Amino acid sequence: MRGQEGYQFGSFDAKDNRRELMILLQRLGHHLPETLARERRAVFLRKVVRMSKNGFADKAVKIQPCDPVEAYWTLTMITGCLGVDIDRAARVLDDEVRRQ
Repeated sequence: MRGQEGYQFGSFDAKDNRRELMILLQRLGHHLPETLARERRAVFLRKVVRMSKNGFADKAVKIQPCDPVEAYWTLTMITGCLGVDIDRAARVLDDEVRRQ
């Protein structure tokens, strides 16, 4: 936490994470039809679950294809409840978007 009110997470390259994550989730699969873009976000979220450090990394977790808002809230849940570092997840997301 950066100590400023309204910021939910730590610093991701000194930007407001919520906005930056939402932009990246919208861009993930933007060149694909919507059904495939939704599946692309679900694949990314499954990858984040595998980064968990509290025992969920090797568990079967079902994540449905989702729009950017659903993906954001799912990412928030994964990072908050499953022990995945938000900065690490954000960097992985950034890499995924850059690679597409």
